[in-house]
Amino acid sequence: MMKEKGIDVGSPQIIQIVGYKNTGKTTMTAALIAGLATKGLKVAAVKHDGHDHFEMDQEGTDSYQFGKAGAAAVAVMSPHRTAVLKQQHTRLEDMLKAFCQYDWVVIEGFKHAAYPKLVMVRHANDLALVNQLQSVVGIVFWSPELLEEAKSRGDKSFSSFLFNDKQTIVEAVVQLNRLTGKEPSIMHTFNKDDDKDIDEDDGV
Repeated sequence: MMKEKGIDVGSPQIIQIVGYKNTGKTTMTAALIAGLATKGLKVAAVKHDGHDHFEMDQEGTDSYQFGKAGAAAVAVMSPHRTAVLKQQHTRLEDMLKAFCQYDWVVIEGFKHAAYPKLVMVRHANDLALVNQLQSVVGIVFWSPELLEEAKSRGDKSFSSFLFNDKQTIVEAVVQLNRLTGKEPSIMHTFNKDDDKDIDEDDGV
């Protein structure tokens, strides 16, 4: 069970993917979801949209019409899917409570929340974010050169990974122990000094 600010969040293990814009957060989030799901784990995803640009119910659909008519919440259910859209702000901890039946919750964004985090580093100045956050358990570098630069600075407090080595990252995340309100221990480091091409960023 995990807690944030004294609030029980339920049983899932939680990992956050955070970073500046265009550092590959969505690509890494999707890779973690896929990797955990292939292990037979039930995974939920939460994404933060700081600009409020998303719109799940498209114009012309019944759900869009209901919302425009004034419904404060709209649910759409089929034999295999359920979607709920509420016209309100929801706290992260409340959303996590709603996902208590899942094995894992992978969160993209919400960088100031207190859950275990992987920080995405595409450029050297992205490293500045690491010292601004709590509960960082690993840093994902876009290139071996960036990883070596960080090592040269003498900071070995966090596990280091290469962006393209997603399977290694999944395996390291799986090793995270469930937290009981304590600061997370650092993940065992899985560094691979290879020179594989870096995947294209998703632009998020």
